[in-house]
Amino acid sequence: MRPILALAVLMLLGCPLAREVQAASLEISPVLVTLAAGQTAATIEVTNHGGAPSAIQARVYRWTQAGDDDALAPTHDIIVSPPIFTIADGGSQTMRLLLRGGIAAGAERSYRLLLDEVPPPNMQNRHVVFALRLSLPVIVRASSSGRPTLQWRAQRGASGQTMLTASNAGAAYDKVRAIDVTLADGSHPKVVSRGTNSYILGGAERHWIVQDPHGGPGGPLHLSVTSLTGKSELILTP
Repeated sequence: MRPILALAVLMLLGCPLAREVQAASLEISPVLVTLAAGQTAATIEVTNHGGAPSAIQARVYRWTQAGDDDALAPTHDIIVSPPIFTIADGGSQTMRLLLRGGIAAGAERSYRLLLDEVPPPNMQNRHVVFALRLSLPVIVRASSSGRPTLQWRAQRGASGQTMLTASNAGAAYDKVRAIDVTLADGSHPKVVSRGTNSYILGGAERHWIVQDPHGGPGGPLHLSVTSLTGKSELILTP
């Protein structure tokens, strides 16, 4: 079964004293688009459960990472069809992504598909209008993509706070699903990502902060990490 994402609103626009509230709710499948080496097309199904017609604009951006930041840049590598469409309540729209020739010849490439709801006119300020934006990863694999290779290290600052760093030395992306840290005293502090998502593209790195209000007892950390490649156990010494 392909993953499905049911979405409500992300941004509120309009008058706080409005008489009514309107919102869109879209169901998207799949939520991650992967084109295998040599594959040039993929489809996405968008279903509207919002109780009213929903107008959507679709755009694709090149996706790169620098430190904990994601960067999006305009691109013509992928064509979206249709780029603008309206879905009736209870209706569905099939979107098609078409890869231009020659793009997948090199290393794995990453993109983001942005779906923006176009809010209806706010007639005489009688409605609060919710605008939705959804960002879907689009991965174009290559025959040389290989597997991701995460390399972990820990660094403890002067305040006792510990930062975990994962560097992806592989050419393919990975996604960290869960991190559990066990300190020398057996405690399990909360681990918080400094990035906006848990993807680590090939050649990129991500950071997490171990939130221990007491600065930790010192000594090594037992790290249990679950990613797309499975579960791994590490012992790190800051």
